[in-house]
Amino acid sequence: MACDLRASPMAEDDNDATQVAKAHDQRQLDTCAEGVLIGSLSRLMGSEATNYTAGLEDLYEKMLSKLDSLARLVEKTSAKVHEQESRNMKLRYKVAGYD
Repeated sequence: MACDLRASPMAEDDNDATQVAKAHDQRQLDTCAEGVLIGSLSRLMGSEATNYTAGLEDLYEKMLSKLDSLARLVEKTSAKVHEQESRNMKLRYKVAGYD
């Protein structure tokens, strides 16, 4: 007696469950990738890998440089805000007559 799993209702349920799981996994990957195409990821392997990774490293270096400059700008701005708050506090004390 031959047993054909493709015709089995249990196999169809397993296939549906597998498809649902694959779709769920793909949605999670899409969420993490945010616009990175699988084709561009495939460049990380093979003959193009050296040039592609060098380009990515250059991009990351530029991003880190930009973040560093933004961090320095935030530090300067925070210092100015702190100075202004100190001046405001002194003026409040002076107006209130505590000085």
